[in-house]
Formats: sequence, C-alpha cells, structure tokens
Amino acid sequence: MTFADEKDGLLGLRVTRALEQPSTTPEVFTDASGHSTTVPVLNNDGVTGRYRSSEGLVGDSVWGTRGRWTMLSGVVAGEPVTLAILDHPKNIGFPTFWHARGYGLFAANPLGRKAFTNGKEELNFRLAPGASTTFRHRILILNGAATPEQIETYYRDFTR
Repeated sequence: MTFADEKDGLLGLRVTRALEQPSTTPEVFTDASGHSTTVPVLNNDGVTGRYRSSEGLVGDSVWGTRGRWTMLSGVVAGEPVTLAILDHPKNIGFPTFWHARGYGLFAANPLGRKAFTNGKEELNFRLAPGASTTFRHRILILNGAATPEQIETYYRDFTR
C-alpha cells in the first residue's frame, strides 16, 4: 500500500464557525455544482479562533509549517475552549506539517511534504504486504484558554 504525498492531511478536524479565525479578505465559495459566489467580507460575529504552534507561530502563519503540536483557542457559546493536536516523535514524517486553515480545517499531515516544501521534499510512504504501521496523535479538547506551556506539558506526558 502506498500513502501518496498529498497536502490534504492524515488526521483532521472541521471546527465550528466560532473557532474559525476572523477573516478580513474577500472569499470565493464554490458549491458542489461548480457555481461560485464571491463574498466581499465575511460576517465575523462570534468568530474567535486563533492557532498557535509549538514553534511559536500564530494565526495563518501556522499553515504549512512543522511542529510537535498546534493548538486552536477561541470562545464557543460564551465559554473559552482550546483544541490541540499533538504529534508523536515515533510517527513517520515527524514533526508533522500543519494544515491549519482559518476557515475551520485543522489537520496534521505527516505525509504532505511535497506541497509544503514547494516540491523540494516528497514522501510516498509505502507499506509492504503483511506489514503494519501506527500513527500516534493525541487530540485535546479543553475547557478554558490553555497556554502554550500547558499544551507543552500535555505533550511531554504524551511522548514519555
């Protein structure tokens, strides 16, 4: 079996609108029939999400970078929450690339090197007949606004 080098992710979450990042740029949305709708400015009421990576990157700058973990914090129904995905050093492609998009796609992608390195690296992971592999990730769903230091503590516990 071959796991092709694709940018779309291995482990992903689609988050609620409240955890998307506020958008200030025009967007074009295309439906399943191929019809496009241009929206000059999205309504950001109640949109509070903010990404932060283990490498200290924040917001849209997290996308396409590598790191041990990434967290997404915001407010849902008036309550602060934090989601985090932790990558494990034993995983193929560690540290993973993050497909962290402001429109609510939050994914770890250890197999998508080609797209994130402008073709300089490529990983088409092959699994021989009868062989197996394990991908290790931890997803945290926390009440409250967690700090990077708290997520790092969870990460160290996970990788021991």
